[in-house]
Amino acid sequence: MRHVPFRWLAACLPFIALPFTAQAQSRIDEVLVYPGGAQVTRLATVAAGARELVLNCLSARFDPDSLQIDAPAGVNLGPVQLETLPRERVPDCANSPLDEQVRKLEGQRDQLAAESTALDTSLGYLKALGSGEARSTPATGIAATADSIRKTALDGLLRQAQIKRQLEELEKQLAPLQGERERLAAANPQWRSLRLRLSTTKEAELKLNYRVTQAGWAPSYRALLDTASGALSLERLAQVSQQSGEDWKNVKLRLSTAQAAQKVGQTPPWPWQLNIQPPTPPVAADARRLYAPAPAPVAMSVMAEGSRVREPEQERFDLSVFQGSYATEFVLPLRVNIDSGTQRASLALGSEKLQAKVLARVQPQSEAAAYLVADASKPAGAWPRGALQLVRDGALVGSSMLNVASGDERLELPFGRDDAVRVQVEPEQRNAGNTGFIGARAEHRYTRGYVVENRHAAPLALQLVEAAPVSQHEDIKVQSQFSPAPTTQAWRKQPGLVLWELPLAAGQSQRFTAEYVISAPKEAQVTGLR
Repeated sequence: MRHVPFRWLAACLPFIALPFTAQAQSRIDEVLVYPGGAQVTRLATVAAGARELVLNCLSARFDPDSLQIDAPAGVNLGPVQLETLPRERVPDCANSPLDEQVRKLEGQRDQLAAESTALDTSLGYLKALGSGEARSTPATGIAATADSIRKTALDGLLRQAQIKRQLEELEKQLAPLQGERERLAAANPQWRSLRLRLSTTKEAELKLNYRVTQAGWAPSYRALLDTASGALSLERLAQVSQQSGEDWKNVKLRLSTAQAAQKVGQTPPWPWQLNIQPPTPPVAADARRLYAPAPAPVAMSVMAEGSRVREPEQERFDLSVFQGSYATEFVLPLRVNIDSGTQRASLALGSEKLQAKVLARVQPQSEAAAYLVADASKPAGAWPRGALQLVRDGALVGSSMLNVASGDERLELPFGRDDAVRVQVEPEQRNAGNTGFIGARAEHRYTRGYVVENRHAAPLALQLVEAAPVSQHEDIKVQSQFSPAPTTQAWRKQPGLVLWELPLAAGQSQRFTAEYVISAPKEAQVTGLR
């Protein structure tokens, strides 16, 4: 397999007249999409004895420096030339896949318009004929003639009304197609032609690889939870977009988390230098005002920005969603079609079956309510950060973000509020006083109480999280007392987050209390007190 980069080929001598030029047809066979771009593989067949390959109507959006041509053994490749032409100079390339639909609808519209004009002529004739017959027809025949004209005119008017409605419907169908065709034409103002000199004694298939930046993909997920069994299905989805100027028809699609534009090297380190700042000589107040830096011209910047002609914005593909994940490639089992201009094409990438522990979590200081949480082991493999849809027992409850690469040891997914768990928050009791020798220290007491009731017909696993005061200074003392005893006072390794975790039977209630005594020097200004 010969592999020839474009940079070497383009440096060769200009073309000379060749005896056999192959005006070849090519097709896109495979596309590798990564965040912020795609690598396109195009196949072109050359006949035996061909001396030149010409490919017209290529999109001008691909990076010419990325062009690489692979040929099988027995095919010698020579110089290659790329020529970019404005759209109006290559009318053969201006055909749009929407043209056939537009022509069909325009033909129907023209036919209806012609029929409407013919009806106008017919109705005018009937009107004139009726007026003339009214003067020359005997009295015995006037009634029959008038009735015949009336019926014919009625049929014509009804048909005209029907044609008007059909024309309005056709215009509604034509308008978006014509707008999309004009948009595609404006988005592709240029076409590119490729001419490759070669030598082959047999028919061969060449591979052209090039990169485009007007494409990308982002992951999305769907989590489906069965609260009765704890079965959790995590589905992978991919949202693919492309505006490369080329339609991807029946292509093999691969998706990679690799970032081609990612930083590939380190910045050289700088030595750590220490020095002493020389004393600043005193400056008079007038001199300080004289040499003070002028304020930034905010208003001028705003005016300049507002007066500048803004170019139309292009869609951007977010690279940050893949930070923190190593590269993984997904290959779709079937060939797909993704046309240029596609904003979002959703593709399924399989699913992972997990077993979760379903919890009812209460954080009474923020809200007197319980929320369901599915706690499971993290799935294996690469799961780049992406949008997540949450489905609980077949019903969509909302959306969140999936971030498997976070520092948490386990995967926790929220599944909405549990209205069958009742939470009561008792009014907080507070008082203050002085302790020690002649009241040297100020003391603050807080008492909190919560009651949680399970109104489900089945037991549940309950978690209640309480934020307790934590001293950040040696002169601040905190005494805490809890009932019942908590499971931990450093939930998620954060001191001060008190966690109770216990089973709660159907119809059962549980009361939780927390008492705190905070003391500090009387003259100290303690921050964080409520």
